[in-house]
Parts: sequence; C-alpha cells; structure tokens
Amino acid sequence: MSEPLLLPLKYYVHTLICTLSATSVKQLKDGEAISCNRMGCECHVLDDSRYRIVFPLVIILVLAAVALTFGPQTPQSPLMAASPSASGRSSPQQGQAMDQPAMRQICIECGYPVASLYTEYGVGHIRLTQCEYCKSFADKYVEHDVVIVFIDMLLHKPQVYRHLLVNKLEFRQPLIEKNVAKLGILLVLFNVYIDWFRLEEGGRLRGQEELLFGKQHSFAIQYVAILMLSAVDAASLLVGILLASVIHQRSLLQVKRWATISTALIISSFGKVLMILLVIWEYNESYYPWLLDFLLFTSHSTAISVLFDIHLLWASLVVVFSAAIKQLVHFCVLNISSMIFY
Repeated sequence: MSEPLLLPLKYYVHTLICTLSATSVKQLKDGEAISCNRMGCECHVLDDSRYRIVFPLVIILVLAAVALTFGPQTPQSPLMAASPSASGRSSPQQGQAMDQPAMRQICIECGYPVASLYTEYGVGHIRLTQCEYCKSFADKYVEHDVVIVFIDMLLHKPQVYRHLLVNKLEFRQPLIEKNVAKLGILLVLFNVYIDWFRLEEGGRLRGQEELLFGKQHSFAIQYVAILMLSAVDAASLLVGILLASVIHQRSLLQVKRWATISTALIISSFGKVLMILLVIWEYNESYYPWLLDFLLFTSHSTAISVLFDIHLLWASLVVVFSAAIKQLVHFCVLNISSMIFY
C-alpha cells in the first residue's frame, strides 16, 4: 500500500481506538476536548469535534447488535410461508399455469398462502381470489393504479409492501429485477445532489463553500467523488441490513436473500425523491432534512418488518444497526479522503 494512503489509514485506526478507549459520556455531553490517556499518548483525538460522532455511533451499534442477538427469532417469514412446503401444494403464478411451484403468493391482509391472486375469465376480465382464512381479497392492489400504491406506501401500510415484496414474483428472483435496479441507480444519483447539498451547507458554515475534502477541485472530480461516496453509502446500508438479519435470525442463509433485501430498500427509499425538493427550492429550515430522514427510517422499518415478518420494533432495530454502520463508513470515507487529498 502506498505511503500517502497508509499514513491516513494508520491515523484513522489510531484515532478510532483512542476515541473508544478515552471517551466518556460526561465529557461528550459537556463538549470537552478529550485527550487519550489510556493508550499512552497525548494525541487529543477529540480536539476536532467531528470525531465526537464515533463514540455514540459505536455505542448504538453495539446496543442494537446485543438487542438483536437476544431478540425472538422469526419462525416463518412471508416468503417462506409462500413456499410450497408451507401448505404441501404447488401454486400457479398470477392466473398462469403451475409451472413454477416454488413461487407462491400470500394474502396481503393475514399472510395466509393462496393458490393464485385472481382468476382470469377473458381479456381484461378478472376475479380477485378470496382468502380462505380471513375472507378478504387476497391482493386488492392487483386492480389498483400505481398512484394508489404510492399513496399507501406513504401511509406505511404493510399490505402494500406484501404486495410488492412477496406477490410480485419478478421481485423475488435471485438477482435484482432490472426496473428495480434502474430505480436504485436513479436514487443513488439523487443522493449525489443531496450529499453535495449537505457538504456545501457544512462548508458554508465553516466558511469553506468551495472546498471538498479540504481542497478546491473541478466540477467533474467533485461529482465523481460524491457519486462514489453515495454508492458506498448504499452498499454499506445493504451490508448492515444483511449483517443485522444474520444476527437476529442466527442464520447465514439470510445473505442469499440480498436481492430481495435490496429490492425492499430501494422500494422503501421513495423519500429520497422528496429530498431533491430541498435542493430545488433551497429550504433553509434545518429540520426539513431530518424529517425526510425520519420518513426514510420508518419506511425502511416497515419494509423490513414485512420482509422478515418481525415486529416493527425489531425491524426498527435492524434499520438502526444498518444506519449506524452506514454512518461509520461514511465518516471513515470522508475523513480518510480529507487526509489523502488535503
């Protein structure tokens, strides 16, 4: 590894160790500059206020991991309930022949497996299947417009996520469906401008509007750098969800569901589209981005709750765990990049 990169890495690892060993809750609360005395050095690792975020993030990460470790395991998720082993019989696709018995649908109201979502009597004439268990229509969204689906997603209705994540068979393939992948790429591009906006706001407060990573760069370099940062953020969020699901379910088989989990994260990230409004209309109120971040958190939690068939509280812990990993990676990338480019 080259010396310009090795030194920042050594410095960052040292800073992280010193922070975790020396930081106390009282000093953190009082905003004091904390010096490292347990590692035998005088580095004053927290003279820079940016490093104070490391300690609470790690504490949140550890507490969430411990809670998930002792949390209740899910006996059967909707995707497992929709498998042929759940009822001992195979099922057709939506109105089609029984050529893919492993692909079953469920009732979006109660989660009971159904043979099909509707019966087709002719071109444009269908009859929705009634659930044998709760007597409701198995999936009312088959006949609903996309606008209705989006509104119910805004309302965080678990039924709409069961429709999208379980009953949409194209979303349950080993790889991410191409339209979902395109939406994911679009969301990453949206996130570029959101991160750029936030970095510029932070630079404006420090009187460094034109600086990125401590130096002035061309537009192309700034765009590529923030694009890579946004891609790393998305990947770290997915890795965090996978790791949290492995901890909670005590099974490495959860890693094989990366495509379905990615689809759930992409679909529930519709709040990022609303964030672009902050850039277009230049809202100055600081709480607007926090409100939209909270919308993302709640939508992710609802999607994970449906996907793993767990209580919303445990799904929220999964999202908190993954968000802490994402922020730690984000912090690490920003600070290492600053030390490299400065």
